Amino acid sequence: MRRQTMVKAGAVACAVALLGSLSACGGSKKPTTTADGKPIVTVLVKKNANQEKMADMQWAKDLEADCDCKIEWQEVTREAWGQQKNATLASGDIADVNLNGYGAVDAYQYPGMLEDLSKDLDKLPNVKAFFKQKPEAEKFSADTKGKIYSIATGRGKSYSGTGQHMLINKAWLDKLGLQVPTTWDELENVLKAFKTQDPNGNGQADEIPMNIKKLESSYYTWYSPMLLLNSTGISTGFNMSAASETGFYAKNGVVKSFMTSDEYKQVIKYYHKLISEGLIPADWATKDDDAYNADQISDGQTAKTGVVFGWSPSDNFGKLKDQYIAMPVPSAPGVSPDQTVWDGSSSELSVAGLSISAHAANKDA
Repeated sequence: MRRQTMVKAGAVACAVALLGSLSACGGSKKPTTTADGKPIVTVLVKKNANQEKMADMQWAKDLEADCDCKIEWQEVTREAWGQQKNATLASGDIADVNLNGYGAVDAYQYPGMLEDLSKDLDKLPNVKAFFKQKPEAEKFSADTKGKIYSIATGRGKSYSGTGQHMLINKAWLDKLGLQVPTTWDELENVLKAFKTQDPNGNGQADEIPMNIKKLESSYYTWYSPMLLLNSTGISTGFNMSAASETGFYAKNGVVKSFMTSDEYKQVIKYYHKLISEGLIPADWATKDDDAYNADQISDGQTAKTGVVFGWSPSDNFGKLKDQYIAMPVPSAPGVSPDQTVWDGSSSELSVAGLSISAHAANKDA
């Protein structure tokens, strides 16, 4: 009977751990068992506001049946999580299971709060199999002493490559008789044509030759304008939890900071030139994400944007997706095509995955 309980514990923890797109926060609930004696397990999930409720998903219902327990799903939006995380830790009352909410740093700041899962791996056969299949996932999960406070999220092979792409309006290029630019000078000339030659054909000077996202105040985020560093030969890693989010990169086995590099200055100067020529919106640095995304979607009929960094044409441009293609990053002056690189990060694994409260009332369940 004990063995069956342990296997069920592994099933619940592993199934929840592999929910890569979700994460969690929160506090435990009382009572700890239902009226008919079933253990109650609280699972807090951080998610997008437009996603379906967890309790309504069929797999969640199946999981609850397999566990023979009562799962209480508690949800918080991604926007709210930043304000709630520290408060939940300070209260000493977190959910039994937490998805992408806490990591090793939190375990060190709040000792005794999170379970050291390295002691529980025999109860988590699927996690052991996951680590065997993906040794790097175990490295992501364990600290230097082998303790595991958060199991890395694995999102599958389709996420193993970078999610960063440089996209250009191919329909505009074709209309103007232009080729995909391969150097910074060629890109500048293409952007000038986008600005002055009415490529969307509506008779208005409403084109945005190149659109870039504003810089965050404390880190470099997805689709950062600094992806142009790849033009200079510095390979970035701007995906989730990658080193370039905090300004680091590796070259020839040496870790460096691009923020103090000549290449960084070169990219900034190039952007300054494009902005001064009206090829990038003057308000790019203060434009919020909703306004920035609206520029890409436009009215769904007439494209307004020539070049952006993004995930994919369908993700960035909606109904206008067929007008756009991905392009290699153009080379900076003095950099050959062979020296030009691209973002090398992966979003297959995320450091902060599943964590479990060290004080969970029904830990086996």
